[in-house]
Amino acid sequence: MPPARKRRSRTKSPTDSEIIAPGGGTQADVDRLAKNLGMGSDAVAAILNSEGSGAASARRSRSSASAPASSAITSSAWADFMMDEGFSGGDGNSSSNNHAMGDASLDAQEGDSKRAKTEETITNDGRRSSVSKNVRNDFSVPREYILPIAPRVVKTGVLAQTGSLDSKMIGRTKRTLKEPYDLQEPTLLGYESIFEKQHVAVIAASSSACHSIVITTSGDAYAWGRNEAGQCGFGTTTTCVPLPKKIELSGNFVAAAVGKSHSILVTDEGICYAAGFNKYGQCGVNSSAEAILTWRKCVLTNATGVKIVQAACGENFSVLLDSEGFMYSAGLSEFGQLGNGETGEYFIAANKIGFANATKFERRSVFVRKAYDSMEDAKKPPVPMPDSDNIRIGGISCGKNHTIAVEAPFSNKDAGCQRVFTWGCGGYGVLGHGEQVDQYTPQMVNVFTGPLFQNNSPVRVCAGTHCSLVLTENGHVYYFGKHRSVGEATMRPALVDVLANNAHVVNTLGAGGQTVFCSTVNGVTVSWGVGQTGELGYGADNPKSSAKPKFVEKLDKVLVTDVSCGYGHTLFLLQDEDAEDQKVIQTIAKFEVDDMKAYMNKLSK
Repeated sequence: MPPARKRRSRTKSPTDSEIIAPGGGTQADVDRLAKNLGMGSDAVAAILNSEGSGAASARRSRSSASAPASSAITSSAWADFMMDEGFSGGDGNSSSNNHAMGDASLDAQEGDSKRAKTEETITNDGRRSSVSKNVRNDFSVPREYILPIAPRVVKTGVLAQTGSLDSKMIGRTKRTLKEPYDLQEPTLLGYESIFEKQHVAVIAASSSACHSIVITTSGDAYAWGRNEAGQCGFGTTTTCVPLPKKIELSGNFVAAAVGKSHSILVTDEGICYAAGFNKYGQCGVNSSAEAILTWRKCVLTNATGVKIVQAACGENFSVLLDSEGFMYSAGLSEFGQLGNGETGEYFIAANKIGFANATKFERRSVFVRKAYDSMEDAKKPPVPMPDSDNIRIGGISCGKNHTIAVEAPFSNKDAGCQRVFTWGCGGYGVLGHGEQVDQYTPQMVNVFTGPLFQNNSPVRVCAGTHCSLVLTENGHVYYFGKHRSVGEATMRPALVDVLANNAHVVNTLGAGGQTVFCSTVNGVTVSWGVGQTGELGYGADNPKSSAKPKFVEKLDKVLVTDVSCGYGHTLFLLQDEDAEDQKVIQTIAKFEVDDMKAYMNKLSK
């Protein structure tokens, strides 16, 4: 993959830097590594130039350190080191492009806590200085959370979709994609005829859903896609709503979420509504009705004055987040996806098992962690965290049967970095704990509390059907789980180093049924996985799958402000702020109401 580009060019301007570290490491490389480690640049340079001989040797030979560094300019030692440690590279000597991902160093992040307390750095004069408070999260330090939590906000833009609009076909039948409504590349959807050139503020799809919801800048909600259980909220059931249609429900909407066959809308007043399939109580309306055809207000247990700001939906469960950072869940509990510590399994009959599903939203306030200080500790079950009652969440995302959440930001950085929690079905390592075990309570992912993340904290999370993604402050993406039917599962968080080592700074990401997307601040969008209905966006004449991140050429030079992956389709928000944005948007294909007439006639037959 080529290096990161400036805003509209894929070419990175070369810079000449003096080689100061073994393996061709420049000052920029040393500075970047020092930032990730939370150490001084001089200390990192001294360690590197010791070449394994220790700090004392580095001090004795400091005057001649540049000689071996210069002689190793053609080696790949620097790139190998960066890849092994999970750091980003940045020069042409990197050999890590042969790998899609590099494992984060588990030893460094989940090692013995006693060893972590004695981590030291070397100062300019060779003395040792303790950095224990920056090596691991100090759970005893109260975190001063930045509240209230707000609805997720991104730059508004123009709606685009890739993937067929024939939602009744997706996942059920196979046919040649040759119809005009089989969108095999990012296409502006209803830009003029439906939205009348109005910007979209929120896009909502999910890895289990063949329908989508978007919210415009005026607060109106639109839905389209599969509607067999009334999940689009129009009061009727149909096989397919082909194009975005306005939802007739009063309110100024700020957030939305969709599951396999249900949907949730959130107003600016913090009230949420649900519609669609409700067999397991996933709509959270305190009803056992199998389907909710008209929007009904969600019910929260023992929650007076709560203002909901975010929502996420799995296949048959839902999770809400309020302005104080507290979570609520409802729906199916078979895999522990409710996060209440149990599945409530019981026998309905001799050969039939039921689960204690929740038909209304209940708060989940217990968070656990698993110690890895010794082999004996690793075998023990997770234990509640000392600050469990005070933990606040800043973002949530649901896969098919699991949830991933990131801690809310806080002002006192001495307390560590924002933690990541996962729970639910643990197949394919999707929870990031290194084992395929279901987790019934939100469990901290220990990898993200290591020293690598003290200055590169997780800030956003995203879940696909069987995979999870974490985005950090520096724009690095960590992946775990599996989103392709072939290959091995990634059991622990691994850096997507093909992006990081080429200095790509990711600003938004998404995961679908079998797809993953990442977009950067400089207008580069990549995707990989399997997209049989065009959801990868490579175009009609290109492959329908990719094992490694591949450029979405039709979005070249387009700044993507948000991406949301569904089952068989992908949604984008394309920035439309200035003349340069409008110029590149004009190169994107369009699909309007008139283009759908032939499809509508076909549906009516």
